[in-house]
Amino acid sequence: MEQRPKQREAAAESALHGDVLDAIVSRVSPLDLLPASRVSKAWRAAVLSSPRRPPPWFILHHLGRRQVAAAFDPLSRAWRSLPCAPSFPSHRQGPQPQQVSSYMLSPGGGTRLCVLSFSALALATDPFGASWRELEPPRYSRTDPVVAVVGTRVVVAGGASDLEDGENAVEVFDGGASGAWVSCEPMPEAFRWSESISSAAVGRRLYVLEKQSPFTLSWFDVESRRWGPARGVRVPDPTVRHVAIGFANGRLLLAGAGGIGTGFGWRAESVRLWAVDEESLQVEEEVGSMPRAMVEELVGDGGWGLSSLGFLSEGRFAYVYNPSYPKDFFLCELEEGGGCRWESIPRPACMEERPTHRVVVCCCQVGVEDLMMGNDRTV
Repeated sequence: MEQRPKQREAAAESALHGDVLDAIVSRVSPLDLLPASRVSKAWRAAVLSSPRRPPPWFILHHLGRRQVAAAFDPLSRAWRSLPCAPSFPSHRQGPQPQQVSSYMLSPGGGTRLCVLSFSALALATDPFGASWRELEPPRYSRTDPVVAVVGTRVVVAGGASDLEDGENAVEVFDGGASGAWVSCEPMPEAFRWSESISSAAVGRRLYVLEKQSPFTLSWFDVESRRWGPARGVRVPDPTVRHVAIGFANGRLLLAGAGGIGTGFGWRAESVRLWAVDEESLQVEEEVGSMPRAMVEELVGDGGWGLSSLGFLSEGRFAYVYNPSYPKDFFLCELEEGGGCRWESIPRPACMEERPTHRVVVCCCQVGVEDLMMGNDRTV
């Protein structure tokens, strides 16, 4: 006798459940799971509640007159076009041009878009900028500050004008307590003249690193609202000129670009990763090294085209890129038994090799629920 629709649905649900379904879900791109979530209520619940930890997507926004956005999905190994620009908050038309950048997430890691203006600070609550959380603006006007969500608190550090005598100012917003910005101990004096800072957030701490020599590293505790010691990082490779930090595979990692020559004659030839002790801030063992052929692709211009090192991470994965020459991007997977697996990712077809406008990049996990929210915006 032929089964009725409800009987067939029940049979399908009983055939795939529990660990079997979770194993399937963990290996399939969220884009391909989107149709599966519509099969039945049980399938939808399984897809949305799976404990899967997929690799983070690499999302870029080219903020020119014709805004372009694209996202790389590591599971399908393909770029996905985001045909619509993020729906920036309404205060974007204020008297000051909005500053679009990214902010750090904790404890899950990764980064998302943020917008700062005189009238508000807005944090994207999804990977694509479809929805936002708006806060009152920090007390100090700032340019490219460090922004992070550490636990339940929002931290804004640095970037203030020296005319306000607060260029190292740090403010914390606690929505569950004061509901307002609170001034905290300023950043250590060693960061006063820093032109470029890399940051990483985990637990109750925000780590900040000066990306140029002397590579000063410190951390800020959001509970005590105080800074730890500021120390110059002793990089094992003395030829390293550019560094960045991030959390991957449960460890604080330092990425460093080394090379040959001095002054303007310096040329990048290597990119290596080291683990850093979270308390002593000392560099420990090396955990990975980018293949030489990929370093050449990263640098471009015959080895002379690296003025900074981009490094974003989440889970067991990290993305390395050249902010001034985004020809290719590179995915690093930290393997369970040690070592790294590297993969080269050509830039999306929609992006110029040398963009004339600012490009903001983010790295974060994308789930089926995120695609459901912005299904009319993604391909």
